[in-house]
Amino acid sequence: MNVWFKNWRCTTVWGFYGNGRIGLRLVEDGLPVATATVNTEIEVGLDQIIVKAYAENEGLIEALIEAGVIEPAFEAQYIGRFDARCARCRLTPTALAEACGLPPPASPSAPDRNELRDR
Repeated sequence: MNVWFKNWRCTTVWGFYGNGRIGLRLVEDGLPVATATVNTEIEVGLDQIIVKAYAENEGLIEALIEAGVIEPAFEAQYIGRFDARCARCRLTPTALAEACGLPPPASPSAPDRNELRDR
């Protein structure tokens, strides 16, 4: 998926943290632009990520919404000693399928969660 973030036209690079949570980085021409997610103690669903929304990532939530990576509704979260702003965000069905290496959904419904659990 393509994401315009600040002055960069980025491509999403998906991965997984050691605990199985979805991770997201943004790259442009193969070079890193931003690590979009953080792996925290905040509980998330199989179709959710925690987006780092502070410091150099200011404006990232809005860019991910505009690109269709995350749903417009999100839940603000604060982590660490300095209450760094993050957000628990639900991935769109297309982004979730891409993150898990599945074909894009033919309809707006999300991939089957049981199929995700088996990956």
